Amino acid sequence: MSKIRIGVFGPTGKMGASVIDQLKNFKNLELVSLCEEKNHKMIGKKISGITVESNIEIFLNDLEVIIDFTTPSALLVLMNVIKKKKIKPAIVSGTTGYSSVQEKKFLEFSKGLTVLRSFNMSLGVNILKNLAKTASLNLADISDIEITESHHNMKRDVPSGTALTLADSILEGSKTMRKLNYRKKASNSVRSKNEIGFTSIRGGDIVGEHTVFFFMDGERIELTHRATDRKIFSIGALRAAEWIAKKKPGFYSILDMIGC
Repeated sequence: MSKIRIGVFGPTGKMGASVIDQLKNFKNLELVSLCEEKNHKMIGKKISGITVESNIEIFLNDLEVIIDFTTPSALLVLMNVIKKKKIKPAIVSGTTGYSSVQEKKFLEFSKGLTVLRSFNMSLGVNILKNLAKTASLNLADISDIEITESHHNMKRDVPSGTALTLADSILEGSKTMRKLNYRKKASNSVRSKNEIGFTSIRGGDIVGEHTVFFFMDGERIELTHRATDRKIFSIGALRAAEWIAKKKPGFYSILDMIGC
């Protein structure tokens, strides 16, 4: 049985490096291509025996699945090139931090491609999303809902993409619309009943922590996921690569993969 040919877009970042490291545990996947931005210091050098390219056309040769952990702007350039190819590799993307314009372009470029996107590749976080939706279905009308998230001091987007998708899951379960309140500055106003509040912490080497609170009179529910090792995200991405390799064009999520 032939192996699934994998390319890593952004192999020198923390997540890209973790994906390459974890590939050794996936016997049916083969790393065949790497791509970094132009003028990167690793261009022309080898990682795990594979030369790092800056030319996307060369990178795409003979690929079945691309694993992407880069930036929205870099991914959009890649997708635009893929759309023009006769043979289109699948994409597994964990990139976060989209602007509204970039999100619109991403959805447009996704048409006709095979794409699995998740702002968090952890299986546990995706189960948390389902739990948050179920709790919201039953408790949203009687709860104050808050989301807290903590990450390392190099993470740029606030709130995290995962926190935003948790809010989406809550809104799916809720019977009433709620506004999103990003608590970034001091305020002397009382919280609105129909809102979801966000609090973000950045510090040290925190891999990722997310908690959804449902505060009720006399009791509260806390749903928490803590990541203690970045490898859970790369393992999730590699499992997604295995799963999506033979899928038809479409827009998929980790929840599709695990059958939730």
